[in-house]
Amino acid sequence: MNQRKLLTLATLVAVMFALPLLGFGAEKKAKVLCFTRSQGFEHAPAKLLEDGTTVCGNALKKYLAAKNIDLVETQDGAAFDGDIDQYDGFVFYTSGNLEDEGGSKNPKAHAMSADGVKKMMEAVQKGKGFVGIHSATDTHCKQKDDKGLDLYTKFVGARFAGHGPQQFATLLTTEPRQLPWIKEVGPMVTTWEEWYAMRECNPDMHVVLVQKTSDMDSGKNREGVENLNYQRPPFPSSWIRAEGKGRVAYTAFGHDNRYWENDENVRHVGEFVEWSVGRFSMDTTPNFDKVTPKGNETAKK
Repeated sequence: MNQRKLLTLATLVAVMFALPLLGFGAEKKAKVLCFTRSQGFEHAPAKLLEDGTTVCGNALKKYLAAKNIDLVETQDGAAFDGDIDQYDGFVFYTSGNLEDEGGSKNPKAHAMSADGVKKMMEAVQKGKGFVGIHSATDTHCKQKDDKGLDLYTKFVGARFAGHGPQQFATLLTTEPRQLPWIKEVGPMVTTWEEWYAMRECNPDMHVVLVQKTSDMDSGKNREGVENLNYQRPPFPSSWIRAEGKGRVAYTAFGHDNRYWENDENVRHVGEFVEWSVGRFSMDTTPNFDKVTPKGNETAKK
C-alpha cells in the first residue's frame, strides 16, 4: 500500500470518528418537562427531595440521558405559561385538579392556569409527546367538552376509579407487542403494585396492558365492608393513543419508591417517553373494544 492510499485510509477513519461529534448519525437531542405537582395525595416518588428533584424524576433522567433525552423537573404549574415550545414532550406524575391552588406540600408548587392546561394539550395535538404515570389518571381539570366531560381525562385516556390493597396481579399484553420491554415480557406479566381501577376510558386508545381482575383482592373499607374496585371485567392498565399529531401514553405503574429502584421498571416508563417524542413508532389503532370490551363497566354491588 503506497503512501497516498495510507493517507486516504487515515482520513476516512478520522472522518468516521468525527461524525458523531458533529451530530451526524446520532439521535437529535430531545427535551421533556416532568411535572410532579400533587394537589391532594402526594406519592413518594413525586415528593420533592432536598435538592429539588424527585425519585421518579431522577430515575427517568438517568435512563433518558443515555437515550440523548434531557429531562427537566418542575412542580410549578406556571412553567406551562412560559416557553413550552422548547420541550418535545411532557411527563406527568400528578394528582388532583391541575388548576386548584392549595393542597400541595410544596409552597412553590403553583397550579397550572386554565391557559397553561390548554397550551399543553394543544402542543401535544400539534405533535409533542405526553406520558402519564400512575396518579396521572387521578388528575383532572376544570375545563369540559360540549358533553360536560373533563378535557384532561379524555386527553390522558381514563379516570381513576379507586384501588384495593397493594398486591401481586397479572397483566395481559396485547398483540402486536410493540414496546421493546413488552416484547421481552411475553403474553403476561405478574408483579406487585397499587393497581388503579379505571373509568371513563377513552375508546380511541390502543391498550398495551390489560388488568386481569378475576384473581384480585379488592380489600375492605374502614367499616370492614368489601370494596368492589376489581369486581368487574378486565380493564386497561397501560395504553397509547394519538392526540392529533401528537402521542399520548399512560402506565398505571410507579406507586412507590421501590418501583423506581428497578432498572427494568424504569425502562418500561422510559420507553413510553422515547416513543412519545418520536424515537420509534407504534401502531395506535384503537383496540379497546377488542381487548377490553367491557372495560368501562365499573363494579356493581
